[in-house]
Amino acid sequence: MANRAVGTKFKIGSNFVASLTSVSGPELSADTIDTTTLDSNGGYRDFIAGFKDGGEVSVSGFLDTGDTGQIAIYNAFNVGSRDSYTILFPPELGGSWNFTGIVTGFSTSFELEDAISFEATIKVAGAPSMSLTPSGGLTALALTGAGGALTPAFANGNYSYTFDGVTAASLTVTATAANHSLALYIDGVFSQTLTSAAASSAINLTLNVGKKLTILATEAGKTTKVYEIIVVKTA
Repeated sequence: MANRAVGTKFKIGSNFVASLTSVSGPELSADTIDTTTLDSNGGYRDFIAGFKDGGEVSVSGFLDTGDTGQIAIYNAFNVGSRDSYTILFPPELGGSWNFTGIVTGFSTSFELEDAISFEATIKVAGAPSMSLTPSGGLTALALTGAGGALTPAFANGNYSYTFDGVTAASLTVTATAANHSLALYIDGVFSQTLTSAAASSAINLTLNVGKKLTILATEAGKTTKVYEIIVVKTA
């Protein structure tokens, strides 16, 4: 069954890269070594496998000079660092690419009738790995903050929520998933590691300014499940 690409996420290290419109996966290829000899039969050349190459990954989207992830890619290009990268498939599909790479290109584009865009190219160094076994994910999710209500009601297979109507100055998040590592991001920036079934540190809110909370739930050897909650303080 075909799946939409909406929901795909890209990370450099622990930072998400925001405002992306396109992500290309690693382009795997392998060299061959000609082993044809005078004794070869059938009139065909013979080969064995040579070195493999992870190819390149390209990402593009709308330029956001305040985004931690985009800045990290630009800085990685300048210093020539080898960094870890992750492509998270849409949650419904459950899969990921993980690889080490070197940024080999970074460009911006300014067109009269288009939004300002950027594009980056990352050369895969070494062997990329693709995981297709999803983590079990959360078994419970609760937010505390006066006036707020989680919509829809939590279910393991729901990955997008809102928590609006909040009147409190701050809130906490409690995510439950046994045998998982849990990481909380606020507006795409890593905030804290969560303990299953324990409340997070207080997250401060600003009136009428939405916050995007992202929880990454990962079991050892499996791909991450991603849950997002949009929080709005209305009074």
